[in-house]
Amino acid sequence: MTESTVLTKIEDGIATVTLNAPKTLNALSPQMIRELNETMDAIAADPAVRVFILTGAGRGFCSGADLSAGGGGGGATTPEARGEATRKAMHESLNPIIKKIADLPVPTISAVNGVAAGGGYGVALACDLVIAAESAKFVLVFTPQLGLIPDLGASWHAPRALGRTKAMAAAFFGDRMSAADAAAAGLIWKSVPDDQLWDEVSAAAAKLAAGPTKAFPEVRRAFDLASRQSLHAHLDYEAETQPALIATEDYVEGVKAFLQKRAPEFKGR
Repeated sequence: MTESTVLTKIEDGIATVTLNAPKTLNALSPQMIRELNETMDAIAADPAVRVFILTGAGRGFCSGADLSAGGGGGGATTPEARGEATRKAMHESLNPIIKKIADLPVPTISAVNGVAAGGGYGVALACDLVIAAESAKFVLVFTPQLGLIPDLGASWHAPRALGRTKAMAAAFFGDRMSAADAAAAGLIWKSVPDDQLWDEVSAAAAKLAAGPTKAFPEVRRAFDLASRQSLHAHLDYEAETQPALIATEDYVEGVKAFLQKRAPEFKGR
C-alpha cells in the first residue's frame, strides 16, 4: 500500500496538514498534488474547521515540483507536448491548490520548517500568515535553474512583498533568503528559533480559532482588493461588506464583551 503524501489532523477546530515526502523535501509529486487537492476540498467543506495550518515533514517545507516525476512537462518528449502537459497540469491540478488555500473560509498559517523553494515558495505564501523556523530558506529557483518564471503564485506574492527590484533580483539570481531576512523584508510574518516553531504556530492558531472566524477571510479579501482598486471603490466595498459582519452573532458578542470588560467568546456565527 502506497504511503500517503499528505497527512491531516483536526483537533480543537485546527486542521493541520503535513506534506509527507521527506526524502524529496516534500516535492510536489503527482500523488501529492492529487492528495492535496482532495484534502483541501475536504477541509473547505468541514464546518468544524476554524483554522488551517500547512507544514512539511522532515527537513523541508516543500522543494517545488518533483522533477524526477517529469515536473510540469509530465514526461512528454516533444516541446509541444511538454508545453501542453504543463498548461493542463497548471490549470487542472497545480493552480487549484493555491486557489483552494487562498479561498478557505478560515484563517490559514504556513509553518515553514525548512526550505520553501520553487513551487513550495508559492505554496507557503498562499497562506494568510507565514511563520518560519530560523533555519528555513525561501528560494525562487525557477529562472536561474530551469529557465522558467516563478509560478504557483510566487510571481504575484514576491513583488508585492519585496518590491519589484528586490523581487526581480531574487528571481534572476535565485539566492536563498533566510527566514530572518524574509521577515525583515515583509515576505513572511515572523522568523522564530527552530525549537520554538510549533509553540508559536500553535499559539497563533489557538488565538485565531477562538476569534471571529467569519471576519478573517473578509479581511483577507479586503486587503487583496485594496491593491487593485481606487480608494473610492474600496470605500464602497467596505460599505457593502461591513453590514453583513455587523449582522453576525460574533459582532453582538464583541460589543457585549467590550461593555462588560471581558474577553469575547466568539462562535464563528
